[in-house]
Amino acid sequence: MKHRKHFKNLDKIQINDSVQSVLVSGKNKDAPLLIHIQAGPGLPMISEATKMEKLLHLEDHFLVAYWDQRACGLSYNKNIRPESISLAQMADDIISCTRILLQKYQQSRAVLVGYSFGATAALMAAAKSSSLFSCIFAAGPDVDIPFANQYALDFAMDQATARNNKKWIKKINELKGRPIVESKSFQERAEIISNLGGIQTGASFSDLVMATVRNILFSKYYGLSGLIKTMSGMTFCQNSFLPKVNNLNLFQLVNNISVPVHFIQGSLDAVAPASKGKEFYEHLKAPRKSFSLFEHSAHTPHYEESEKFSKLIISRFNQSF
Repeated sequence: MKHRKHFKNLDKIQINDSVQSVLVSGKNKDAPLLIHIQAGPGLPMISEATKMEKLLHLEDHFLVAYWDQRACGLSYNKNIRPESISLAQMADDIISCTRILLQKYQQSRAVLVGYSFGATAALMAAAKSSSLFSCIFAAGPDVDIPFANQYALDFAMDQATARNNKKWIKKINELKGRPIVESKSFQERAEIISNLGGIQTGASFSDLVMATVRNILFSKYYGLSGLIKTMSGMTFCQNSFLPKVNNLNLFQLVNNISVPVHFIQGSLDAVAPASKGKEFYEHLKAPRKSFSLFEHSAHTPHYEESEKFSKLIISRFNQSF
């Protein structure tokens, strides 16, 4: 059998009113299209492509799109309007990006795999334009931000108190006294929760930061200038986005999706708690749905239990037909 060359193509495409970068990768250009919707706010996705392919091997089964969304990573530029950074715009961009990729690769429907806020936006996009999608995978979606914010700080306080870490206790009390609506406090909270195991088990905040920086620097698409651009975009996105989602309640926005929806939830997740994810799963009406709990994962099950994650996507996708 003739060996098929691995296909990779980085494009800049016009998505609504901004130019955004998408990397499409796979062993077969005719394989079903799968689009990763990044976590955030402001985190890039293209820089994660090499790591995700190595861990998940989804390129063996799909034509996989890694997309730096509006103002993120390679898609950042200083002319982007802060008011355009919102969940509603993210959902509309997902719809537009999907249409463009489906047309380019001559397919009728795509698989969406969303992470955290990316999962939330994917659910909103599917509720609005289900006909574009064959199925949706939502990993740790943010569904009730007031509840999640309180949960995260309670988790942090319980862990810090158990360890008698007075420095963390003081910082958590300071964070409890103000809303998480800008980049500085968001990063401060992420640092504490990461160090207590609530974002990625076994990884500290510095571990996560260094992994992100390393992935960017060693990606042929970014380099040092790309790192600087990405960091600027991250701060911009967080400051623009966080005030708009501080009172988010997805129960009020999405009730019905007319394609299969599969929820993936880390049981140790301190950012998007499993109990609230299960509650939203029960709330949502869909022709087929499932809820899979990853017992050894926090907020990044695709990295913490990657083999289980990949097998679940492949098996649930095959059941969609």
